[in-house]
Amino acid sequence: MSKIPNTKFLVCILFFSIISLHAQDDAAELAKKLANPIASLISVPFQNNSDYGIGDLKGSRNTLNFQPVIPISINENLNMIGRVVLPIVTQNNITGVSEKQSGLSDAVVSGFFSTKNTKNGFTWGACRFSYTHGNR
Repeated sequence: MSKIPNTKFLVCILFFSIISLHAQDDAAELAKKLANPIASLISVPFQNNSDYGIGDLKGSRNTLNFQPVIPISINENLNMIGRVVLPIVTQNNITGVSEKQSGLSDAVVSGFFSTKNTKNGFTWGACRFSYTHGNR
């Protein structure tokens, strides 16, 4: 009777080892895609910048950039990767003493065309287009 529990124990260890190896492969593949700016992967990064000592009143500004990247399949061989940079700004003591402003800054929309398949270890991306809109 002592051999059956040992067999179940070994089967469980083997099963969880296989799952662990598969998860490591998935994590490595995801890391590879995240490092590739033209990968077919939706990402929604945020970037925060803080500035202090602005102007005569030594004001401050915080800019949070919302930067989604969205690949769109054009056909079986071609993707268009769309990217938006939308700055959300809050500032204090820049236009006057104890004055605060907040809102959206200039938005930038850009796109890239890229093949879906890799050839000889390379994937190309080209034809960048860009549009900026703001209240200047």
